[in-house]
Amino acid sequence: MKYAIPTLLFMVFIHASLSAQEPSPLPDKPGTWSYAYLDDGNTKMYISQYGMKPEEVNMFKKKLDQLVNVMHQNPVLANPRGIDPMVESRPLYPYGFEMHPQNYGVIGEINFRLCPWFSSKGKVYRQTIEPPRVSVYINQILPLMHSAFNVDAQGEQSLKKAEALANDIVKPDKIKELAPGVTLYDAAIVICKPGRELYLPCTVEEAYKRLITFYELLAKAQPVFQVMLDPLKQEYQKLTPAQLKSPAYFGDSPSGITYKPNKDPLFIFNNEFFDRSKPKTNAQLIVIPIDADYFRKDSGFVPNSIGYLRIYQLLHSLDPAALLKLID
Repeated sequence: MKYAIPTLLFMVFIHASLSAQEPSPLPDKPGTWSYAYLDDGNTKMYISQYGMKPEEVNMFKKKLDQLVNVMHQNPVLANPRGIDPMVESRPLYPYGFEMHPQNYGVIGEINFRLCPWFSSKGKVYRQTIEPPRVSVYINQILPLMHSAFNVDAQGEQSLKKAEALANDIVKPDKIKELAPGVTLYDAAIVICKPGRELYLPCTVEEAYKRLITFYELLAKAQPVFQVMLDPLKQEYQKLTPAQLKSPAYFGDSPSGITYKPNKDPLFIFNNEFFDRSKPKTNAQLIVIPIDADYFRKDSGFVPNSIGYLRIYQLLHSLDPAALLKLID
């Protein structure tokens, strides 16, 4: 026991020393806002891939600037404390854009990097490497396509159409409507023209037919998948006409489909969401990817998470009406 007290004192000293070296956030330090439209090689490549004319580039830049200006009115960004908001925008041409018929129009990307200020060992510094970030996209529709079943044609090219139809059955995970045309989903805040539907009604019958058609074709090409097809057909045959006409929900049956109402309704993804008569530089859709936990809890932020606290405050003080006015 004669070593116990010195050892304990040594451990307390080490803990105190390490604690003193840990960076401390500076939540009250006035921050500085900066904004830049990126006009680098990547942006020029994206503009070329879209085939944009100079006047279209200028028009789209104005749209990006307008969106940045609306976001800048948010109190977290207008009067930053403990963070430096570093904002960058550009057109974005995602890989494989032309392979997805759902796409239309120029996609815009705006990154709001909320760089936190810290103090450590008498020095004040700003975190600029991988700081907390909020991104906002114009016309970026594909991330909103959350397929409920994610079927795979197993390399059978002749099944691609049936695969797409089955995967168009989606589970959007809607949480609530923040305002007309502004909806909070599990993975994003979505702004679009009221009445313009991203997700269309899906009946139990439609959901089963799409899945059965896919697995009939797949089992014919690869008989091992008959084991997936048979339970589907058995479930389908037990349903009454009234149940088949009911709205579809995600359930715990082998198919994943049920007529019993729950919190997970199924929909058909609207592949014709965009009005293709409008200019491609119009903003028909604004998407803010999020972690929905920001709306599910009010606490849980550790002292060094000032950047994430500011994201929480930013998301809860968005101006839905001002964002909706940017929709063309």
